[in-house]
Amino acid sequence: MILRRAEVTDAAALTACIKAAYAPYMDLGLPPVAEGVADDIRDQTVWVADIDGTVRGGIVLALGEKAHIMNLAVHPDAGGHGIGTALISAAMEAALAAGYKDIALATHIEMTGTQAFYRKTGWEETGREGNKVYYKRELN
Repeated sequence: MILRRAEVTDAAALTACIKAAYAPYMDLGLPPVAEGVADDIRDQTVWVADIDGTVRGGIVLALGEKAHIMNLAVHPDAGGHGIGTALISAAMEAALAAGYKDIALATHIEMTGTQAFYRKTGWEETGREGNKVYYKRELN
């Protein structure tokens, strides 16, 4: 697996990966998580996980008032191989290097497997509002 910064030419492959990753959850009324990927690559900090020339995961990190993971997706065919953890590590390292003390994200309340992954990898739940669950992780 190669983790690398996304390029505009990755937009279609990353969009397809995001659609596949979120497909089981689309009946939850999620926002359009696969729209605007090219814009994210241009405007945010985005990495992809490339396995044998195929994008199998990606992460979108916003660095503004706070460091916030906007999207994390791993293709379902590539789950369980550490891709999500590696992508989060890349985002955390970038946020720390940019001077942030913590990083945040949100997920859907019914995405319990995702929540379990975040808790298992050191994220602390900081609140709930509507169908969102918020998490934070200290950077050091």
